[in-house]
Amino acid sequence: KGGQFEPVGSMWVEADCNVPSGESLVRQIVHGKRFFIDELGRETTDLWLPDVFGYSAALPQILRQAGISWFLTQKMSWSEVNRFPHHSFWWEGIDGSRVFTHFPPAATYNGDMSVGELVRSVRGFAEHGLSERSLYPFGYGDGGGGPTRAMLESARRLADLEGAPKVELDTVSSFFTKAQAEAGDLPVWVGELYLERHRGTYTTNGEIKRANRRGEEALRAAELWSAAVAAGPGAGAGGQDAEAGWARYPGEELDRAWKLLLLHQFHDIIPGSSIHWAYEDSRRDHGVVSEITDRVLGQAQRTLARRMATDGMTRPYVVFNAASHDRQELVEIDPGPDSGPALGGQRAEDGSLLVPASVPACGYALLDGAGAAPDTILAGVAAADGELENELLRVSWNGEGLLISVWDKEAGREILASGGRGNLFQLHEDLPNDTDAWDVDLHYLDKVVDVAEAEAIEVVERGPLRAAVRFVRRFGQSSVSQTMRLAAGSRRIEFHTEVDWHERHRFLKVAFPLDIHSSRATYEIQFGHIERPTHANTSWDVARFEVCAHRWAELSEPGYGVALLNDCKYGYDIRGNVMRLSLLRSPGWPDPETDQGRHRFAYALYPHPGDLRQAGVIAEAEAFNLPLVAVAGDPGAGSAPEPGSAPVSVVKVDVPGVRVEAVKKADREDALVVRLCEVWGGRRTARITTALPVATVVRTDLLERDGDPLELDGGGVELALRPFELVTLKFGLASAGPR
Repeated sequence: KGGQFEPVGSMWVEADCNVPSGESLVRQIVHGKRFFIDELGRETTDLWLPDVFGYSAALPQILRQAGISWFLTQKMSWSEVNRFPHHSFWWEGIDGSRVFTHFPPAATYNGDMSVGELVRSVRGFAEHGLSERSLYPFGYGDGGGGPTRAMLESARRLADLEGAPKVELDTVSSFFTKAQAEAGDLPVWVGELYLERHRGTYTTNGEIKRANRRGEEALRAAELWSAAVAAGPGAGAGGQDAEAGWARYPGEELDRAWKLLLLHQFHDIIPGSSIHWAYEDSRRDHGVVSEITDRVLGQAQRTLARRMATDGMTRPYVVFNAASHDRQELVEIDPGPDSGPALGGQRAEDGSLLVPASVPACGYALLDGAGAAPDTILAGVAAADGELENELLRVSWNGEGLLISVWDKEAGREILASGGRGNLFQLHEDLPNDTDAWDVDLHYLDKVVDVAEAEAIEVVERGPLRAAVRFVRRFGQSSVSQTMRLAAGSRRIEFHTEVDWHERHRFLKVAFPLDIHSSRATYEIQFGHIERPTHANTSWDVARFEVCAHRWAELSEPGYGVALLNDCKYGYDIRGNVMRLSLLRSPGWPDPETDQGRHRFAYALYPHPGDLRQAGVIAEAEAFNLPLVAVAGDPGAGSAPEPGSAPVSVVKVDVPGVRVEAVKKADREDALVVRLCEVWGGRRTARITTALPVATVVRTDLLERDGDPLELDGGGVELALRPFELVTLKFGLASAGPR
């Protein structure tokens, strides 16, 4: 209150901005800002991230929608190849949002208040002539201590010392207000702030990155189904659901899980650059997140299943789809003790039953396990020696277990480059010059061994709904067991992988040489995607030899493309026609046990005719990360007063390209919050409908503060969205019962 301490930062922790999802970045800021408001009575208006390893192009929009006007970091001064050209500028994100940004020209957050350092700071300020003011963080940071008495005395004397830079002690908010007001026509930087260093952090400590991805997806589903329980048809209508409405929403549990997940997105934990003890804590806390989400999900799904009418069914299941688009695909169900011929579908290798299911977006549907049979829309899939084939693709491998052909039967073309070997593991020597866990240096490309020969090849599923083949490989002290799957009616070639990893200072990648020519590749980031070059024309291109992406990357030419999806990996490199996904590293410092041991992950190749948007790449990647879930129902059950058997879509968008990012109870009132994003990069008009009994709707900021009310028509609302626009809606409910 006295102004001696100034809250800055706005996030729950100083989070990494590459790996966390878009919704995670939103929650970082929401929980961070609310902490300052609740505990200190102050709302922060800046994002202060001095030490984070690069900044997503999605951030400017997130900041503006959270009431944040300014951004500061000094980390970009650590780039090893190119000097960033600005210190004060406007940073523009993928949607066109801009935020006033400042990089302290002293290039440190440990300034010593020496005249020499101040002179270098003033002389190096890139925006001379446009602005006469820059910020100088001083004192002992990155470990604590703060300014010394000598530094403060230097600042006092330099306030008006002839021949020396003039120093003014001031607050961060005052600096930004003055700097923005006096600045002239500042330059604009469009897109990501890519740090040309610490590229290994996209891959290091894969276990923690996998736990984070699983936690993000589980929390999405837990919030969705819990909101459906609390506010959906049948809530509070008597019977087994007599405890009504929002009172049964597990808000405290979900809040605890989110805050634990956000804690471990700190910029030295999720990047993989902390000490061993930190990861003992991280594994424990991720386990708590998993326990909470498993319990909440189980309770919510069982409750929703009881609300479905199952009369006439002897083996009812309710299939849940947390993705934001309708799906027709296989679901695995537990056949139970009855394994006789009455059960349809196909037996999977693990004994589960594969059954085709049709489930609406963000919704659930009944499935009769006793009557399950291959759907007529599926033409079947078969496995033979050296080949998997369905009606769309024919995938062939050689005696080494490497792909030698992926033939698109519909398009009539080969996907792999002539003479190329697909799904090739490549093992690089990985000895960075400086910080081991943080860095991958360009010279890692100089030494590589192809892990070619398979120790064993075995067809493990032969159709008619899914075919699969297993490849086993050994190299060094490590082994890989991988199952390649192809389902009927699908273009997704999946690689479910288990690695027992015991290498030291090695970097494992998987490569797909493609018959695609393009100078640019497309990569998913939070709330959208960006393009990056596939060549090395300039020093800026060369420096991007390893980049971060989320669930997919795509290489395409007009009329055809190939996407490489993943379920927990983030490092990619696409040079020329070769797509590679980074799988595992093994640095020795600061944690000598980093990544040692067993890993499970999956990736998938998705070839397709047409543009990545119309071809469904974004939806396929979402589905790959959110598999359908089947929950056993009770024959003849149905707890609602008028239980139905029709599929239920809790929230639905009537056009592709608008993704549902979150469905949840409002944080501080009894209302439903739905967050959406336009993810194709174009303008579109979308109608959002819900199965819940809504009465009002208002657009809000990210802290769920009301803006203008919107017109509600027939349980839905129509929105006009700009490219990559993020929208948060808050629905008031008419009642907790059925509409």
